[in-house]
Amino acid sequence: MNAMKFFQTTLFFLLLLGCAPALAQIQSDTQLTGKAAYIQGMEAFENEEFETARELFLEARRNLEAPSGVNYALADTYLQLDDLPKAALYGKQAVETEPENKWYRLKLAQIYRAAGRNQATLDELTTLLDFHPDDFDALYMLADTYNDYGEFLKSNETLDQVLKLTGPDIQVLLMKFRNFEALAVPDSAVAQLEKVRDIDPDNLEMLNMLGEYYVRNGERDSAKKVLSDALNRNARDPQSLINLAGIYLDEQRWDSAGTLLTDFIGDPLIEPVDKMNIARFLYSRVQQDSQNIQLRIETERVLDTLTESESGYGPAFTLAGEFYAQTAQPEKALENLERANELLPEDDIAWRQRLQLLMSQERYEEAIKVGEKADESVPDDAFIQFFVGSAYMLTDQNQKAEEWLENATRAPARRPFKSIVYSTLGDVRANLEHHEASDEAYELALRYDPENDNAMNNYAYNLSVRGENLERAKELALKAIEVAPENAAYLDTVGWVYFKLGDYDRAKRFIDASIKTGAASAEVLEHMGDVEEQLGNMDEARDWWQQALEKDSTRTHLQDKIN
Repeated sequence: MNAMKFFQTTLFFLLLLGCAPALAQIQSDTQLTGKAAYIQGMEAFENEEFETARELFLEARRNLEAPSGVNYALADTYLQLDDLPKAALYGKQAVETEPENKWYRLKLAQIYRAAGRNQATLDELTTLLDFHPDDFDALYMLADTYNDYGEFLKSNETLDQVLKLTGPDIQVLLMKFRNFEALAVPDSAVAQLEKVRDIDPDNLEMLNMLGEYYVRNGERDSAKKVLSDALNRNARDPQSLINLAGIYLDEQRWDSAGTLLTDFIGDPLIEPVDKMNIARFLYSRVQQDSQNIQLRIETERVLDTLTESESGYGPAFTLAGEFYAQTAQPEKALENLERANELLPEDDIAWRQRLQLLMSQERYEEAIKVGEKADESVPDDAFIQFFVGSAYMLTDQNQKAEEWLENATRAPARRPFKSIVYSTLGDVRANLEHHEASDEAYELALRYDPENDNAMNNYAYNLSVRGENLERAKELALKAIEVAPENAAYLDTVGWVYFKLGDYDRAKRFIDASIKTGAASAEVLEHMGDVEEQLGNMDEARDWWQQALEKDSTRTHLQDKIN
């Protein structure tokens, strides 16, 4: 006998024996279990434990006789779980049980809307309004739904009904503003914002929105009046200040914008973070208009005021350092970045910028000292380790360079930068004549970034110098000049690979192309002499060797070739 049949039979005998009180107790216990599950489900829902809430609500539904509230809760839970078919199923059951319940229909309309069932959403809201014609929530949701479906006129008609019920309401007026914007009716749109301004004249967010809208519509004078009003209400509001300064900049009133922002940044009552937002705003404008000398000078004034007024605030010096680096003022950049490192030693950006500047100025010994100090404050930074390794390589300390670059390969970094690190490690190992390890590093560089033309060229050149795997060298060298066809070093590499392959005609043509770029090194001139020698043109060969020696007097071995 199965369990259900056993239960039914047992219940039948209990009734025959007159045990109705016992049955009432069973029903009472079942109801209590259902109510407890429902309460626990609500608690789980509030804690956003939706899977648990679903199981508890299902249990409650099994044990309660009139579970319309549970159906509503299940509909909401399945909506949160993004199971829209089941959400709709239970939502409909809740509505069928209590057709006039406002919240049940609103939830079902919300579910239909999430499922993209436009007409079903509108039908539910219309039915709801038949029962509750002046309900704010239903009317507002209907207006919002019309807005969502692009029916902006119907949305505004519905919002007008809401306004008759509530009087002026900011939330409603803002939706009307968005509808008029979508309909491209700027006068009506701005009229809504003006109404909001009348309701809440001290609302700075609203004043800024109104100012921005006037700017978009070319009404700068109106925008300036609104933003000036905002600043009269709060002279330290950064957004109003940025918006007004933006208008001055658009009008090319650089000094007016600069004075406005400098005064703000010099105010000791302003928070450093707000000052930084102003400085970043002006710096971004310089980046967009890098040739504008007046704008650059005003930005310098603002940044200098920022670092003077906030002399203990590290991010201000990092930003100033970045600005001066971008505007080709390396000494001022280094001065600010050094201060940033002192104030905020964990700021990796400031260390990186400072190292990059030192490297660009060929101050390699200083870069090593700064980089080693940076590594103590920001360990395992691939960029910092790369800069130190490169500085060691450029000062012919290849053993130390290899150590730092190997560490850089193990630090987290994006694939293109990993490729650069491995390519440089390949160069260092080539200098140390660790050829197998060098080739391995170059191959890894190309695996991380198959378009790394510098890795292709250097790998190809090292293979050609050794006279090994020349076909691979040719493949790499030719691919490198596809990326950078005017690169003198790359053209020379192709020529030298052909030289090693015994193809002296092609070798001469490519090395000649390298020389014609005007950027050829003494080594390229020497290579041309070597090609002419192989072609039997000894006078031309001596002439090229002589030019190479004059360009680089350290290449003393050329004197033997000339003699």
